[in-house]
Amino acid sequence: MQANFKTNLKNGLRNGFSVSIKLIKTIVPFYIAIDLLRHTQLANIIGNLLSPLMKPFGLTGKMAIAIISGYLVNLYAAIAALVPLNPTWQQVTIVGLMTGISHNLIIEGAILHKTGTNAFFTIVFRITVSIIAGLILAEYFRLVYG
Repeated sequence: MQANFKTNLKNGLRNGFSVSIKLIKTIVPFYIAIDLLRHTQLANIIGNLLSPLMKPFGLTGKMAIAIISGYLVNLYAAIAALVPLNPTWQQVTIVGLMTGISHNLIIEGAILHKTGTNAFFTIVFRITVSIIAGLILAEYFRLVYG
């Protein structure tokens, strides 16, 4: 029984370390890139262009980068892109909900295509549902928290 515990502990630590390294490889570069980007004129241009689209969600224009990162890559990329922008808890919740519904679309789209599923329809559906959910949650926050 003790040998089983040691084996499980060793495997658990190895797997935990492996997952941690993968997360670090995703989060750190995105965090650094967004932190550097937000101090440039390009970030202001992106923010100004996307601000009208993000306003109904209660988000700043620059936060569109976090949503796009989550949609295309994964949730960790969205988090890494969002944190340097100093979001409120409501903004984190809205971006989390939206990217939780619709994330990692490139890889999942390829997998769906290989399974014979209509990847285009599924991706459009997930994005649409995430947008509707984000708008509903933003409206809820406006009604409840002003």
